[in-house]
Amino acid sequence: MKVNPMAEGIIREGIIKLENLDFKNKFWAKDPTLWKQEPQHQELIKNFLGWQTVYNWTLEHIDEVLKVADEAKKEFKYCVVMGMGGSSLAPEVFRSLFGKQSGRPELFVADTTNPDWVGSVRSQINPAETLFIFASKSGGTVEPSSQFAYFYEEVKQAGVKSPGQNFIAITDEGTGLQTLAKKHKFRHVFTNPSDIGGRFSALSFFGIVPAAIMGVDVVKILNGAKEAAASFGPDALVKDNIAVQLGAYMGACYANHSKDKLTILTPREIDAFGLWAEQLVAESTGKEGKGIVPVVGETLHRNFDYREDRFFVYIATDTDDNKRVEEIADDLAERGFPVMELTMEDNYQLGAMYLLWEIATAAAGAILAIDPFDQPNVQEAKTLAKNVLAKLETGDIPAEVTAPLLVSKDLQDEVKLESLPQDFYSQLESNDYVAILPYLWPSKEIDEALEGLRDKILCRTKRAVLFGYGPRYLHSSGQLHKGDGNNGVFLILSAEPAKDIQIPGQHYTFGQLCNAQALGDFQALENKGRRVVKLHLQQPVAEAIKKLSEQF
Repeated sequence: MKVNPMAEGIIREGIIKLENLDFKNKFWAKDPTLWKQEPQHQELIKNFLGWQTVYNWTLEHIDEVLKVADEAKKEFKYCVVMGMGGSSLAPEVFRSLFGKQSGRPELFVADTTNPDWVGSVRSQINPAETLFIFASKSGGTVEPSSQFAYFYEEVKQAGVKSPGQNFIAITDEGTGLQTLAKKHKFRHVFTNPSDIGGRFSALSFFGIVPAAIMGVDVVKILNGAKEAAASFGPDALVKDNIAVQLGAYMGACYANHSKDKLTILTPREIDAFGLWAEQLVAESTGKEGKGIVPVVGETLHRNFDYREDRFFVYIATDTDDNKRVEEIADDLAERGFPVMELTMEDNYQLGAMYLLWEIATAAAGAILAIDPFDQPNVQEAKTLAKNVLAKLETGDIPAEVTAPLLVSKDLQDEVKLESLPQDFYSQLESNDYVAILPYLWPSKEIDEALEGLRDKILCRTKRAVLFGYGPRYLHSSGQLHKGDGNNGVFLILSAEPAKDIQIPGQHYTFGQLCNAQALGDFQALENKGRRVVKLHLQQPVAEAIKKLSEQF
């Protein structure tokens, strides 16, 4: 770990706060008073700290994992993870960092309801040769449930006599997914410890099973976390405890210095790790009118005029792109921005990095006096989307689903389609960020167009510009959007699909479900008094985004 003088002073302040809270003793004793005094919060917290040493639990059950992975190696060419948020982001990191392993199934992560995205996955696999992982802590999440209905039918249509043998489940004890798996005779059901929240589950079955199937040496990953725990745990000196120092840094930047935009600088090769860290920090700290705002995946500019609300964590790696990012981090440090450098020597340090950030986020939550383990505002968007789907069931498609422009109540007299960019920018206040939230398929062309739009807004406003594909972000930064101090201005993008897909057993399509979720989130943000604009784009979507970017 390396820090510049600005970051060093901030860390010192945070450590003093954590020592006053008796963090070291209370955290490892699983004492909920470290975070909250209310009985209802304390009960929840006590039941969600199983992740602290879950690497040991997973190692104890590793034979079960390796047996299924060995079967998959022999029988399947592809593996598709059907999950959302904590059930999908750790597998996405493994997929992105390690890539296709020789002689092992190729891993895909389908954390979406966008039909073009689902169709893209379908076009790259043969369902008969694919092992599908239905991953859901609750067992009832709409996105993987819809994907299961679709892909199960595709496996049947491919002529597989026992289609359930192409499926495994990862879930908690006593969920409806366990019942579904038994009914359809799944190949295997992995039952995860119930005292682990989704975003803290990377080193449990949720992260380790997909990684093992794609051929990652998961024993090495878990042992790496276990070895690192010696310097993170209750016996570690503070000067050696990078996890606590990162938490102190995050918490003190927010509490003492009005710096709430945690900007994570990563070489391109590990960009996916930023997605996982974004969910962890945003969903854990964005509540009760507070929130550390993680900014990942921004285009990095040399000598950029960042605002004073930024603080930086640079993850150094031995990769081709590291030199570029290192130079930017050094420039920021020299110009007096707080910069903390972490080192990830190789991909097998990923387990240690997961644990480091989890402990740090818990420590930051203690400084902010919030419960890092709940997500009180996530359900509302789900409920509102279900209300839209209920209308679709009867054939009543609300006009708002495909309306060219929707504007939240407090902006209706201030934002017009013909003057959208100027009106949108006029809503920005001193500590605000912008969030671009597309419910689209990230094809190369669309991804590049959206990156251009994001960069244009960044360069024009100098504000942090968050970005997340829907409905994925609903299970990560969506909590922050609704739970923080109303510091965001939101641009939701929905679109007509290029090719829609009917969901078996439902009266609606993936396209209708995806657009219902976009509308549901718009309504949830509006209900929270957020400044939000929703645009519904027509095909070709990439061209529509480019035109929008020209206007901005």
